[in-house]
Amino acid sequence: MKPNKKEKQAKRKKSHLRRILEPIVLALAAILCFTYPVASTLWNNHASKQLSAIYDKLSREQPKDARAISLDKARKYNAHRSAIFTADPYNGTEDFKKTPEYKKYSSVLDEPMGIMGIVKIPKIGVKLPIYHGSSQDVLAYGAGHLYGTDLPVGGKNRHSVITAHTGLPHATMFDDLIYLKKGDFFYLDIQGETLRYKVFRISVVEPNDISLLQREKGRDLVTLLTCTPYGVNTQRLLVTGYRVLPDLVKAPDDKLQWPLWMTLFVIALVGCAVILATMVVADVKRKRGRFDLHAKHLISI
Repeated sequence: MKPNKKEKQAKRKKSHLRRILEPIVLALAAILCFTYPVASTLWNNHASKQLSAIYDKLSREQPKDARAISLDKARKYNAHRSAIFTADPYNGTEDFKKTPEYKKYSSVLDEPMGIMGIVKIPKIGVKLPIYHGSSQDVLAYGAGHLYGTDLPVGGKNRHSVITAHTGLPHATMFDDLIYLKKGDFFYLDIQGETLRYKVFRISVVEPNDISLLQREKGRDLVTLLTCTPYGVNTQRLLVTGYRVLPDLVKAPDDKLQWPLWMTLFVIALVGCAVILATMVVADVKRKRGRFDLHAKHLISI
């Protein structure tokens, strides 16, 4: 075979290989890009749970006297609190943070790690640190306690509100709160104590409707609040539970947070990978058939 024919064959093979590899590389790059939301969500969910576990460990390791003092300070704050919320916690208003009342509020239940406590919802795999307030900075990293409601330390005539986002691209937070039903349980870990609450009321209200967030005579309540519907966020979902005694020493283990959208995404991704692989194999077979015909033609000459 003449050198120029060998060169042409080599070029033809390289061109054929390039045509096969280019779509594969592009497809892999696309898969990596589209996989990022799932990976980042799983990572941030894991990080929140790890942070919650560290807080729980540190709070339980504190001397009992120190924990008792912290809880007593919080109960006294609830008994004498003057702050009253009058608007939607997601309206962006933060002027109240400059007031002496808010500074006092921020100094209560701020140890260890500046975290107020942990909210656990085993049914939907939630385990989030609770921070003071409900600013966007706070809610980007976990749950927030709604300023103007009772601190979450329990007691008659008390109503605490814990809020977290729905629909963040990098974390699940309260996305699955819609799956809670009456009779389900959620838990608060505060200064080494685990408070248990049973869901008895689920409501969807307008953003400025705070009538269901007020104290109710003789009751120990906690409401979990988030935006709804998913991706629209024009209303507020309120899931309210009443205290169930005796409290548990430890909340039940939770499951992995894996929202429906991630399942659908993975199915679509696998489907695309299968289609791509099928196309590549078909292309290889087609090119190989052409090459074999060309080889037979050369032999017959």
